[in-house]
Amino acid sequence: MPICSESMLASDAACHLGVSVKALRLYEEKGLLRPMRTDAGYRRYSVDDLRAGQEIVALRSLGLSLTQIAGVLNSNPAVTDQALAVRETELGVQFAALQKASERIRHLRHGLAQEPGHRPRYLADTRCPKSVTVAFKLPWPWDGEQFILAALAPLTYLVGPLGSGKTRLALQLSKTLPNALWLGLQRFDDLHSFERKLNLTPDEILRVESHLECLRKQGAVDIEPLRLLMVALEASGGHQPLVIEMIEEGLSRPSQEALVPLLRHLLRTRAGPVIAMTRSSSVLALASVGPDEAILYCPPNHSVPFVVLPFAGSAGYEAVSLALATPEARKRIARHPAQAGK
Repeated sequence: MPICSESMLASDAACHLGVSVKALRLYEEKGLLRPMRTDAGYRRYSVDDLRAGQEIVALRSLGLSLTQIAGVLNSNPAVTDQALAVRETELGVQFAALQKASERIRHLRHGLAQEPGHRPRYLADTRCPKSVTVAFKLPWPWDGEQFILAALAPLTYLVGPLGSGKTRLALQLSKTLPNALWLGLQRFDDLHSFERKLNLTPDEILRVESHLECLRKQGAVDIEPLRLLMVALEASGGHQPLVIEMIEEGLSRPSQEALVPLLRHLLRTRAGPVIAMTRSSSVLALASVGPDEAILYCPPNHSVPFVVLPFAGSAGYEAVSLALATPEARKRIARHPAQAGK
């Protein structure tokens, strides 16, 4: 709101700033405002007082205490930056707690929907699905912004349009998570060498073959790319975090549709989380996302990635829907324009 050129009485100044008269007096007690006094003893707030009041209100809206605000208004830029950095950290912790609470609520709602006759048991079970917390400074193109993911779900879909930076985020996650296994697109270069490198035990190899047989029965046809995924999932007994670049790469729609139910089944016993970068609606069917799954979205404007809840109307839901495509559509997009009509 523009500031008028005349001074104001306390009631008018409070109305102008959107605070109470009591709040103005508190600001004065803290030395943040120094209004003039009329001969009758009434406070009058000058243009400079009102400008200072706007700054105080703006900083209060960010959650800074009056003591912190006093430090900001009376200090040099370095001290101001330090105070804001402290508040940013506090907000990060609060945001992490809210994310965990949101995951617990989602877990409870899923349980209630599955067994509505057992409300007391599910309402008492506020444990969150197994998850880990990750925090790091985002790489380019985010240029070092702080990123905190309070609850990395057993299965996280990493989604974003072309050029959103999701591959760089996936790589950073693979570097941050202890002992994580990275499956980039180069994974197709030499499958046999990859299997030898992971050195699966006989029992793990048997489980891989069992998984592949299950996938065949469900209609999967692209067995070599699926074998590679199964080998990675079984490596080290399933204890390693696994980050996969474009999990649908090399897979037809039937193979993708067969893969996801098996992946969900394996996550029940797998200790390490799985992060699957995808742009396929066959892999990420929004209507079937379960309580042990999460969607991490990279916006096209390179703002900080955020978790999207799988419900229509939630923040980012429509953007995620637009970023997904069928395998056939992705093949058309990948073709050279000169071939598009062929």
